[in-house]
Amino acid sequence: MKNTIRQQYNYKYPPTNFEAAWKEYINLDSFNINENVSKVGGISEEAHYCMRLVAGYHLTEAFKAMKINTDDPNVTVDLAEGNIGTPGRIAKMWCGADTHDDRELLSGRWADKPRLARFPNTSDKRIPITKRVDLTAVCSHHAAPFSTTFREDAYAIVSYIPSDYVLGISKLQRVVDWLAQRGWLQEDLTKAIFDEVSEVAQTESVYVKLCNVVHTCESLRGAKAKDGAFTSEYYSGDFDNPEIRTQI
Repeated sequence: MKNTIRQQYNYKYPPTNFEAAWKEYINLDSFNINENVSKVGGISEEAHYCMRLVAGYHLTEAFKAMKINTDDPNVTVDLAEGNIGTPGRIAKMWCGADTHDDRELLSGRWADKPRLARFPNTSDKRIPITKRVDLTAVCSHHAAPFSTTFREDAYAIVSYIPSDYVLGISKLQRVVDWLAQRGWLQEDLTKAIFDEVSEVAQTESVYVKLCNVVHTCESLRGAKAKDGAFTSEYYSGDFDNPEIRTQI
């Protein structure tokens, strides 16, 4: 396997870099499907690429085990022509193209954390600041997406009541994406968004709601629910007061 990975690696990076990248990848500890690689010390671009190639290699073996013809033009790899093959595309979808990728389904496990700017709160009023965002995550049980984009009445709400700081509101979407693009149970993702906003804004008064989220592991397989949707929320601080929650 290592020689195969080395040959593929050389299409992108100098051959002299391979041994260091390989050693870094091999020595990297495993981490949970809903965590980020920073949990185990981070990863270089070269080692991340090794990881993608190894994942693609094993996915190719899995295809063979499922009796999928890996020479099929719809599946096969041809790196000389820039074609990473179906196993390579699945690996990219689950790992991201690199440590800056914020587009792939599980790229939040490997991507650098986006900066969420905060500013001194100069207002003496304590009123909710609310942002509606899109959200797509991956079910940790089936590796199938769940998202707010599958229904018109689905949405994610992040609201907080500032104490000493207010957040750069445009960055909330990026932080939600960074957290969501991992493997989750929806309830745990709701709490993770709550925790991140609470920590950065330095306030206990945070409200997060994921409303009418469609899970494709239920809608496209299994129960094949035509109108199934799942709602979860987590709140604390001033949002314990139901009158405050009605302001959202």
